[in-house]
Amino acid sequence: MSARLIIDLEALAANYALFVAAAGVANCAAVVKADAYGLGAEPISRRLWAEGCRSFFVATAEEGRVLRGVLPRAKIFVLDGVNEETAGVMRDAGLVPVLNDAVEMACWQSVGPGLPAAVHVDTGMERRGFDSSLDPAECRGLSLALLLTHLARADEPGHPFTTLQIERFKAVSARFPGVPISLCNSGGTLTCPEAVGDLVRPGIGLYGGNPFSGAPNPLRPVVTLEAQVLQVRSVAAGRPVGYGGTHQTDAVTRLATLGIGYADGLLRSLSNRGCVAWHGARLPMVGRVSMDLTVVDAGLHPLTAGDWVEVFGAALPIDELAERAGTISYELLTRLGPRVARVYRG
Repeated sequence: MSARLIIDLEALAANYALFVAAAGVANCAAVVKADAYGLGAEPISRRLWAEGCRSFFVATAEEGRVLRGVLPRAKIFVLDGVNEETAGVMRDAGLVPVLNDAVEMACWQSVGPGLPAAVHVDTGMERRGFDSSLDPAECRGLSLALLLTHLARADEPGHPFTTLQIERFKAVSARFPGVPISLCNSGGTLTCPEAVGDLVRPGIGLYGGNPFSGAPNPLRPVVTLEAQVLQVRSVAAGRPVGYGGTHQTDAVTRLATLGIGYADGLLRSLSNRGCVAWHGARLPMVGRVSMDLTVVDAGLHPLTAGDWVEVFGAALPIDELAERAGTISYELLTRLGPRVARVYRG
């Protein structure tokens, strides 16, 4: 093992408690799709269940089927909806599809009368979901467990488009009296108290990612990605480093080779742009990130083989590294591969 992801379950529980408090009288679900954003759906979901979470959102029927084996009494919503191939699995596992169009609705209605379903209404994301003109008559024969939409700009507190989406959804939900409603993701839950509805759906915020653009992160860091130093060497000035020689030393330099690369999920876009943290110091990545290895400039720091450096965590926030990579924290987490050992604490 030369790369490990340390997951603080106490911090996870604290973040969930923050969302519960922000939700007020609404219930607080958890989005655990994509293997709980790469952290491991089973241990994450078990801990959230222990903290009182009873509703979970996954992306696919297979994710839902696996989670059902972990949490036999949970309400599990499947965001991808349903089709002829997955309908039987979802029925047998007691999953609740989030229906996105008339084809999915007809498919689920054909499986059996009165099965619970959620209905997704598009209020401005322009990806999936029913049009806001949806008529309750179209849902005849379904047991509606939830009516939901998704906020496109909740990461920008106070954005007028969020207000517009809330108004559009209120108009739709008024036609479905008595059906529970859900609008808010992580950012919406923390900044839109008028829109918490009956169920909120935090995702990235549970795992310590900043749900806001350009604002301080109110969540506790949950994950720390570490890589082990495999070798430290001193090289002369003028030496090219890595494939393509994209970095050249300008003086005698101590280089440390880390046991992590793009096969582990460390993005290649961090080549010559990223850094790692070690005992309060920032060590820049030099040369290209390769499949299994990454090189950093150790400077005068007494780094030696066997030491561990932080790729992201409390000392180097994941959102900062994501910005350096030209992406978001969601991608950094979900790209982490199986070679990265998951270590659970708390």
